[in-house]
Amino acid sequence: MKKTFFALAGSCLLLAAAANSVFAQGNNNVIAFTNTKHFSNSLTGMYYELGLVDLSAASATDESAVHSKALRDFNNRFNHAMEVKWFDIPSGYFTYFKVDGFSNRAFYDKKGRWQATVKTFGENKLPTDIRKIVKSTYYDYAITIVEEVDVADSLVYIVHLDDGATIKNLRVTQDGEMEIISDFKKG
Repeated sequence: MKKTFFALAGSCLLLAAAANSVFAQGNNNVIAFTNTKHFSNSLTGMYYELGLVDLSAASATDESAVHSKALRDFNNRFNHAMEVKWFDIPSGYFTYFKVDGFSNRAFYDKKGRWQATVKTFGENKLPTDIRKIVKSTYYDYAITIVEEVDVADSLVYIVHLDDGATIKNLRVTQDGEMEIISDFKKG
């Protein structure tokens, strides 16, 4: 379960980095996340490792082709979803959708059972206790975006920070454990 969770969290980090066209420097090699070939291969590997999504085999699909149990669950969980797009994958289905202008993802297996959700939102929706933990250490950083990764019985926040010169991405658990998962200097 932990391996699945951490792989999903890592993939979320890659998605956020690519969406924001972040340019970073690490180990004396400049990495441009806008390099779609490099990004696509990395993301495919992360999702494949999770057993959720093999992006090389993903194809857009119509709602009518999605398992009815997945559709029912999705509509119950995300009744305010906009711009919903479903994809068929070897392990089941996943969907991209927007809530309050932020992109989100939900994953389902072939039988329509929910597997995971990745919600994206701003600092204002981060639980107060999690925000306090982050800001007590990183008070000079702005929280640019938050991803809430919900896998089975685990809920973790990926918090993206920026102080103008560096970008840090933290993993914060519900129990208050905080860990830097990436640290980049802007270049």
